[in-house]
Parts: sequence; structure tokens; C-alpha cells
Amino acid sequence: MVQKFVQSLVKEIVKWTPSAASAGITIHAFLQHERMQAILLSFVTACTTVWIKFSSGFMEEAEKEAEKRGGTFAQWIFTLLDKLVNQSREGLVQRWQHLTSNFEVKYYQRLNYLCRNFETHGLDKERIRKLQQIIVPVNVAYRSLAQISPNLLRTSGKPEAPVRQNRIGDFLALMHRHPDYRRLAILGAPGSGKTTLLRYITLMYAIRKPRKLHPSAPKFIPALLYLREIYRDILNDPDLSLATLLTQWVQRLQKSDPIQLPKDWFAKKLKHGRCLILLDGLDEIADESERQKVSQWVDRQLYEYKEAAFILTSRPLGYEHAKLQEDVQVLEVEPLTDKQIEQFVHNWYLDTEAKSQQRTVDPGIREDIYRQADRLLAEIRDHNALQEMATNPLLLTMIATVHRRFEHLPSKRVDLYDEICQVLLEKRQRAKGIPDTLTARQKRKILQPLALALMCRKTRQFTLEDAQPLFQAKLANIPGNELTPAQFLNRLREIDALLAKEQEEVYEFAHLSFQEYLAAVEIKETNQEQILVERLWQPNGLSWWAETMRLYAASASATPLVKVILEQPTFESLVLACDFWRDQSTMAPAVQKGFLQKLNEPLASLEPTSFEFAARVQPRYFKLAHYLQTAQWKEADYETYVVMCQVIGKQGYEWEVKDIQNFRCEDLCILDQLWVQVSGGRFGFSVQRDIYVDVGGKLNDPYNWESYVKFSDRIKWREEGEFLDYDQLTFDLTGAIGHLPGFFGGRGLGAGFGGFSSLVPRLANCNI
Repeated sequence: MVQKFVQSLVKEIVKWTPSAASAGITIHAFLQHERMQAILLSFVTACTTVWIKFSSGFMEEAEKEAEKRGGTFAQWIFTLLDKLVNQSREGLVQRWQHLTSNFEVKYYQRLNYLCRNFETHGLDKERIRKLQQIIVPVNVAYRSLAQISPNLLRTSGKPEAPVRQNRIGDFLALMHRHPDYRRLAILGAPGSGKTTLLRYITLMYAIRKPRKLHPSAPKFIPALLYLREIYRDILNDPDLSLATLLTQWVQRLQKSDPIQLPKDWFAKKLKHGRCLILLDGLDEIADESERQKVSQWVDRQLYEYKEAAFILTSRPLGYEHAKLQEDVQVLEVEPLTDKQIEQFVHNWYLDTEAKSQQRTVDPGIREDIYRQADRLLAEIRDHNALQEMATNPLLLTMIATVHRRFEHLPSKRVDLYDEICQVLLEKRQRAKGIPDTLTARQKRKILQPLALALMCRKTRQFTLEDAQPLFQAKLANIPGNELTPAQFLNRLREIDALLAKEQEEVYEFAHLSFQEYLAAVEIKETNQEQILVERLWQPNGLSWWAETMRLYAASASATPLVKVILEQPTFESLVLACDFWRDQSTMAPAVQKGFLQKLNEPLASLEPTSFEFAARVQPRYFKLAHYLQTAQWKEADYETYVVMCQVIGKQGYEWEVKDIQNFRCEDLCILDQLWVQVSGGRFGFSVQRDIYVDVGGKLNDPYNWESYVKFSDRIKWREEGEFLDYDQLTFDLTGAIGHLPGFFGGRGLGAGFGGFSSLVPRLANCNI
């Protein structure tokens, strides 16, 4: 009887002790204000209540075990204790260690350290920039592998339009609801932002802000693996599981304070679909057979861990012969849009200036930042080559770096192209740890004569057969080189990205400007400027050689070219010489004097004071005077707009009322005189002012809409009650008196009201 009572009592103690003890410790923690510990213990207390329900079954098992050992009360007690200890050690204790472990905190902290900085891969190592402040996440789009461009820039037309463009966060949100989207292969050209995108995803999860990626982003545990760093582990052990690899990877993450993982931590997380595995740079495994083996290993992990989410990145050419065989969604990184370029430039300057001035960004600093950023954006828009380059994040980063270093782009395009070639041909690979047997200088010594030969043939395209003799001879002169011409060509395309392949076996430079730059350097280094001089005598070929001449003059001297231009000047060659002048190319004093005299000839009819001022700011007015004197009225009208932008220092869409109200009188007088004199008093700002006053406009009332409408009717800017578009103007002397200039940058003339009505008082104040 006593034994049964004791057994019953022990059963109750076993049943209630875990909950009672846990509750007591929890209350103690609250009283001691140890809130985090109390919260964890509250969860443990809740879990122990489950024990109350299942303890009866546990006791029955203990009784059966005791009977096997002899059935005594003592045996029963020992069996009970033995079972309690074993189950506690393997169950409750393990869970307690997991709950109280700070592994996850340390792991996320380490990921934050790894991904928080914006990597420039060999560009500007002197400054550390924060990824969060700089990044403009690229868009991705559905495309088949055949549609995806492998080239640094899309210079030969865009591929078939995608279904739609998305941000990566859209796909993360889909992963939670649709298993088909849990495996992504993101492909993109060199420098398109693939690695930066994966680092940004990792960072947002590491700092617990996945909602910045998408409001519905799943709560993944990220693991960012650079395949170039781990592929040897995979090749050495093809049966290596992802869980084991992740465990080894984490243990190597932090040598100074190694992170200790709970047992089977990654295996359990992978099994339950908690992990987001980010595999970066399949293409960076140089050997194709090794790349294929790694791709096969990835396929096995996709099959083994069906619940886990995967994103793999690669260049298209690196993926082409090592495609994943498991079902994946193939996406392409899209070029930056104009809006994204603008946002990146402003982010870049905001972060850079805040760090350089080492203080909080106040309104004064912010205004200076916007001014610098807008100046860079304007310079990018002014050059077609730079506009195209800026769509690539890597090249845009180079452009921003060089602009901040030299404070100006056009006069330093040689420095920009030099930096781009250094990064593409050597610095980026070195920063990523990609082996290379040739330096950037050695590669350029081979590419420069190729570029010059292509320029002389007036073509961009060549085949391996065309280039082989040159490549063979140059490579043979490099000690220790083992690359064949074909291998060298493939590396320039697949890794360095300076060459593109537009057709089967037909190659070209990634952008014409690279060919022009390398040709200019070759001419300078080999003293072959006679090639350029001869092209100046060939008017039909001038446009093909113009940029090469500009780049040559910027790095050498413009004197020999300008001397030839002055011997037989044409409008086109003088405009080219104006570009040399703006680019601050070296020019002998006597040549400078003769050049300026030639530019000033079309301005001889100006009043003496205006002529003196115009001569000081030349070549500002040379093109406008030429267009007017040759009756190229539309070109003259647009050039008036260009000159006004130069005077104001802004693009037309950036103009503010105060910019026109403060427009410099000297420039306004010259513009008006040129128009009035050439048109015989028919066109010009002063002509428009007099008509505006004649229809009732007030010079001291810059915002009289009714007067502006009457004025527009009078000079035929309106027909049948509707304002004309800019292209509907009459660009000849049959236009109504006052019809030109209509310098509103291609917008409807009704939108020009603010600009014109602000200019009218300025005309009066300047006594025009």
C-alpha cells in the first residue's frame, strides 16, 4: 500500500516538477529585471506544460522497463531516473542550448560585416562607402538564355522585350507562395550588378530589414557563397552536402572569434525551408570542366533540399555550357534606366561628401551635393558614349569616381577610358582573386594596334583569322605566356569583357569609344599622328575619326591638327578644333591666336562692346553665328537654347525663374544682335519684346497669361486656339515677325510661358 502511494506521489512529482521549476525561475528572472532571459524562460515554461499530458505514457514505459530489471521499487526508481537523464540530455537540454545560444546573433552580425560596404573591385580603395546609402537595386526580367546579351553594353539594339521587369524583392515574395520561384538563375553582363544585388539581399536579412526588399519578403536565413572561394571544396569532395559545406563556411567566416554552431543547425534549417542560399559567380570558375562539375553539384543540392530557396548568378557565357538541369527561373539583369542613373549619382555624392566633410549633411552641404551630381548627370547626357556606358553599374561607378577625382569629365575622357581599361583588364580580376598571366599593360600593347587597324579599315568587326597574326606576334614577345590567340581572344570576351561577339566568329570592342581610345593611344605612343593629319584632308572620313582625334589631342597636343585645319578651314573641322579647345588640349600660342581669329570672323558685325565680350568667351558663339549666316534656322534656334544652357550652367529642364531673371546681359545682347542682324530685323528677342508690349503686355508684369496668349497668336505660336509643338514652327524667313527664336527645348510652346515671361523684364533691364 505504501509502495503504491509512493509511486503515485513520484508520478505527480515527475508530472508537475518541470513546469513548477521553470515557472519559479521565470518569476525570479522577472523580479531581477532580466527581461530577455525571462522571455526565453516563459517559452520554456509553456513547453513544459506539454509534459503534463505525456508524462503518464512516460511512466508506463518506466514501469515496463523496471519489470524487465526485476520489478523492485528501487529498480523502478533507478529506471525512472535513468530515462529522465537521457531524455533531458538529448531533448530538453539540447533545446535549451538552442534557445539560449547567441549563434544566430553572431552569424547575422558577421554577415553584416561582410556585406555592409559598397565594393568597387579595384576602383577607389581610399574611400569606404556604405552599400545601403549607395545602391540602386537593378531590375531583372524573364528571358530565355538565347535572348540574354553577354556584352558589357547593348550596342546593337535591345533584345526582344521581356514580359515585364521586376525588382528582386518581387521574386522573393513569390518564393513564399509559389515553389516554382524558389530557384532563380540571374544572368547578366560583366559589371551589371549581380554580386552587389546578392550582397544587398544578404545585408537586408542580416540587419533584419527584409521588408526593404519587399513588404511580403519571407523571413529567410541567408547564406552568401562566392563559388570562386568554395569550388575547390566541392571538387575535392563531390558528395559534400550543402549542410556540411555551410557549416564549414561559417566556421571560416570569422577567424578572430570563431562562431560555434549548434549541432545540425543548417541541416534542420534547410530541411524546413528556412534558408536562402545565394551562390555567386558560377562564371568565375575559369575551367569549363570544373564549372560543369560545380553546376552538377548545385543540381544535386537543389534536388536534395527541395524546400530551400536558391539564387545563382553568372555571366551568360559562363552559364551557357554549365546550365543547371533542375527547373529554375532564368532572369536577366537589366541596364540601368535614366531614373536609376540619376538616383545612383545623387546617392554616390551624398555618401561621399558626407564622409569627406566628416559632419552631418546640412542644407548647405546638400545643396552642394545636388549641384555636383547634376553637373555630372549633365555631362553624361552631353556625350552619347557616356550615356550608353552609364547604363552599366560598374562603368557608372567608374564615371562617378573619375568625375569626383577630376571634377570634370569632358576634358578628362582619356583618364576615364584609361581607368576603365585598367579595371576591366586587370584590377577587377585581381580584386576578385581571378588568376591572370597578363597585365593590363601587356594586353593593351596587343589591343592598341588592333584598334588602330580597325579604325584605318573603317570597321568595328574582325574575326580570329584577322587578328591571329597580330596576336601571335605580340603574345610570343611576352615571357612565360602560354595563351594561344584563340584563348586570349576568349578571355578578353568572357572575363575581361572588353570585346563583344555580335555574330558567330565575328568580334568587336564592347563599345566603339574603347576602340577609338586605344587607337589614339597607339598613335601617340608610336608617333603616327600623320594618320590623323591625312584624315583631315578627307572630309567624308572626318566623322569616323573625330573622336579618335579628340582623344589624341587630349593626351598629346592639338597643335599639328589645328595647324592643318587652319590651312583649309571648313565648318566641320573648325567645330572639331573647338572641341579641342573645350577639352583644354595643348595648343601652341601662335596656333591659338590664329584659331581664335578664325572663330571671331562671323562675329565682326557685332557692336564693339559685344564683340569684345564674345571674343573672350569663344568658342561659345561660333556655331550659332555660322548657322544664322548660312540660314540654318532650326539649327540656329536649337544652338541658341544650347548657348543659354551654357550661360546658365543648367539643362533647360533644370531652369528656374531666377536663372532667366538673372541671365547675363552681355550674353543676351549678343544673342539678340546675331538674330536681328541676320534676319533683317525679323527675328530676335527684342523684336518679340516689342510685339509683347504692343499687345498689352507689361514689362514689370512677368506673369500675364492673357498677354502671352495674344502675343503667341500674333507671332503664330498658336493656330486655331491651340499652341503649336516645337517641331511645327516655321524655320525660315517666311515665318511671322517675331516667330523665332522659340528656344523651349522641344516642348510645346505653351509650356514656354514661364521662361518667356521671365525673359521680358530682363530684356528691358538690359536695355536691349
